[in-house]
Amino acid sequence: MPGKARKFETFTADQVRTVLDGIAKDRNRHAWHLALAGLRRGEIAGLRWDDVDLGHRTVRIGKTRVDVGGRALDQDDPKTASAGRMLPLPDALLGELTAAKVRQAAERPSLGEAYAGLDYVVCNEAGEPYHPSTLSTMWHAAIKNLEVPQVRLHDARHTCATLMHLQGVPIALVAAWLGHADVSFTLRTYVHAQPEALELAARSFAPPTSSASE
Repeated sequence: MPGKARKFETFTADQVRTVLDGIAKDRNRHAWHLALAGLRRGEIAGLRWDDVDLGHRTVRIGKTRVDVGGRALDQDDPKTASAGRMLPLPDALLGELTAAKVRQAAERPSLGEAYAGLDYVVCNEAGEPYHPSTLSTMWHAAIKNLEVPQVRLHDARHTCATLMHLQGVPIALVAAWLGHADVSFTLRTYVHAQPEALELAARSFAPPTSSASE
């Protein structure tokens, strides 16, 4: 008998705002902004500063850092052609990445030559990249005391897809943003109904109001 499919959870738009408020002082908050912008865990862990163009407001997704048998391995090529993509940076994400770069530059002098300086966008105070599983652990710690569902880091990616869909972004563009070649896979796997959306759907069954004038 096949195993039961994993049920994904997503944040509502209000819950995303709660999370962003709650992580405002987190040193690694730019990682969580990247997750809520739809990046995979491995893409967040492997992202380098030479992939980020703050001046032109773009980020190039391609390099990944993945867990293979407990070891963190860097991969320079995306797993599929569609996974490699260039994305424009929304204002909030641009601001967080800019702040993260300034923060890391300020941390570097205290360690001097001991600073790793490996160019990872998401790294510890010594400039060393995180193991992908460590990112998951840190994510859970970041949202633990917030009044939101305690979802997995990967579910932040599902949240991005769902909210884009609910805001009317065409599913083909959602798929391109996430790095999917198969639009039907995006719709089937990453887009989830939320209570507020179902309420709107229910209202569509209401009879039209009669005209005030006869």
